[in-house]
Amino acid sequence: MAPSLARFLDRVALVTGGASGIGLATVRRLSAEGARTWIGDLDGAAAARAAAETPNAASLQMDVANEESVADSVAAILAAEGRIDVLVNNAGVVLGAPVWDTALVDWNRVLSVNLTGPFLCTRAVLPGMVERRSGAVVSTASDAALVGWPDQAAYCASKAGLAAFTRAAALDAAPHGVRVNCVCPAFTDTPLLRSWVDGMAEPESAMAEAAGTQPLGRVARPEEIAAAIVYLASDEASFVTGVALPVDGGVTAA
Repeated sequence: MAPSLARFLDRVALVTGGASGIGLATVRRLSAEGARTWIGDLDGAAAARAAAETPNAASLQMDVANEESVADSVAAILAAEGRIDVLVNNAGVVLGAPVWDTALVDWNRVLSVNLTGPFLCTRAVLPGMVERRSGAVVSTASDAALVGWPDQAAYCASKAGLAAFTRAAALDAAPHGVRVNCVCPAFTDTPLLRSWVDGMAEPESAMAEAAGTQPLGRVARPEEIAAAIVYLASDEASFVTGVALPVDGGVTAA
């Protein structure tokens, strides 16, 4: 349960991929702590349902891999709110395939959503943050940004690129009082993980195997990743920028 805090009172946040999983948990946490939170999601209907169920939230259909969609979405929020104080780049896709079975069209799709998407969204919100000399960007990377995984070449490349982009963007933004960070979760119990597991020959065994890869012996809850995202977006992390924070049950410590 979210603590009784108001760290985001009178602030405006945009969470991409905010209709489910880690994104929805982040939306709920930000809204509970006072933010006016916008849910941007490719599934506009799911975003609208999530917003209807979340106090102080609004929604829009948004394709983070499409430059025009990103520009239009950010413009709509700015027209309604006048500012964006927090951006959470959470939209993402996965692809399970070894390098030799990875089609170029699939490679491009993973990179366009997982890496180009955060670039487009960050580029769109930074001018306003830089002008105000305040703001925070937090992206959902992955432990795959820090270690390799078999059958995940495209995903690993996209998330490692996102961690590197985070560091570079943080240095660009730091002189202007804006912070840029990312979190690196391991397996988390989201619809995305469940859909991947359900595609396995033995889903229960696959889920148990996923939990067994993490030293804490279980997969994460979306709320646990959201807590780290919200911390990095808050003033409590006012001297933290350029960080790729593992929230992975100890995976990258092994």
